[in-house]
Parts: sequence; structure tokens; C-alpha cells
Amino acid sequence: MRTQRTVGALFGALLLVAGVLLLLQALGAAVAVGLFWGVLFLAAAAVFWYLFATGRQNWWAALPGGALLGLGLTVLTGEAGLPGAAVWGGSLFLGSMGAGFAAVYLREHERWWAIIPAGVLTTLALTSAWDAAMAGERASGALFFAGLALTFVLVAVLPGGPGRRRWAWIPAAALAVLAVLIALEATALLSVLDYLWPLALIAGGGFMLWRALGRRHTAEPLEGSGERPPSSSEEPGSR
Repeated sequence: MRTQRTVGALFGALLLVAGVLLLLQALGAAVAVGLFWGVLFLAAAAVFWYLFATGRQNWWAALPGGALLGLGLTVLTGEAGLPGAAVWGGSLFLGSMGAGFAAVYLREHERWWAIIPAGVLTTLALTSAWDAAMAGERASGALFFAGLALTFVLVAVLPGGPGRRRWAWIPAAALAVLAVLIALEATALLSVLDYLWPLALIAGGGFMLWRALGRRHTAEPLEGSGERPPSSSEEPGSR
């Protein structure tokens, strides 16, 4: 009851300040609206993280807490005029949202599903940051699929839930292959695969044919002679 009153009072204060800011903006007052909104987002995020920290049943509070934290940091960095704030703001927001999902899983491993959005959002944040720094679309594509593959590897190996999630190895392997192919294309080595794939198919087909024909050749004398191979219960010289 005490926690609910505290949270209600905090949200009431936030709504009051937000209303005052909107009214001042409507009246044309010269106020640093962006700065105040950034502080409000951070204050609202602090309320949700307080809820998350004070009750295990409030696991959901980490999700809006992460989103509001990202919004607040993005707005404040933009208002502060930091270099690259407009470019890095998306990575900051996505990373904060991913942190919220990660906190849900770390609080209770039974909610293993939170690993997937946490990994996807973190991967998107890293990919966005890579694009901003390197401006390499192909390389960022390889990074994106590699991050997704790592996410499903974590789903498979981390604890949580009643059973093991071996199915996660399948999308992890498929995404890892895509990451490798895109990385090879980015480094101008994909043309080598034009020769490697046919050679691999030829080698695999030849090996299967050799195994099949070799077994048939070994079995033919027994089938043509009308004799059956001695069973394991009969010993040589027992007749």
C-alpha cells in the first residue's frame, strides 16, 4: 500500500509538470522544452525501475523503464548538442530497450523468452552504431545476422524453463551461415563460393555413390550363390 501511494504521488507530480510545460509551450513561453522533456522521461523511467526493484511481480516495469530511459538519454544528448547525437540516438534508444528485456530475464530465468527481444534490440543498436561509424551496409548486414545467431545460441544454452531449448540451434545455425555469406560478399570473396558449392556437391554425391555401389558389390556373391552367411550362433567346424 505504501509503495502504491509513493508511485501514485510520483506519477501525479510528473503529469503535473508535463501539463505545465505543455501550457507554457502553447503560450509561446521561451522555455527549454526539450531539456525538460528529457528530464521528465528520465524521471518516469526512474519510477518504473523503482517498481521493478521493489516487487518481483512488477517484472513488466523494466520494459517501459528501459524505453523511457532511452528516450530521456536521446533527448538530453540531442539538447546538449553532443557530436553525433542525431546519429547515435537510435542506438541509445534501442540499447536501453534491450536492457529492459535483459533485466526481465535476469530477474527470473523462467521468462527465457525475454532473451530474444533483448538480443534482437541489442543487435539492432550495435548495427545502427556500426552504420553510423563505418557506413558499411554489407558489413552491418553480417553483424546483424551474427547478432541474431548469437541470440538463439543464448536461448539454447542459458538456463530457464522446464526443458532444454534445443530447437534454437536450428535458427542459430541458419543465421550464422547467412552472416558468413554476407561477410564473404562484403570482402569480395563470395565469387569463390561459385566454385566451392559445385565441388562440394560433386564430392558429396560421389562419396554417396561409392558407398552405395561398394555395398552392393559386396552383397552380390551371397545373393547369387544361394548360400546364407553363417549366423552368429554357428561356429566354424561345428558341423
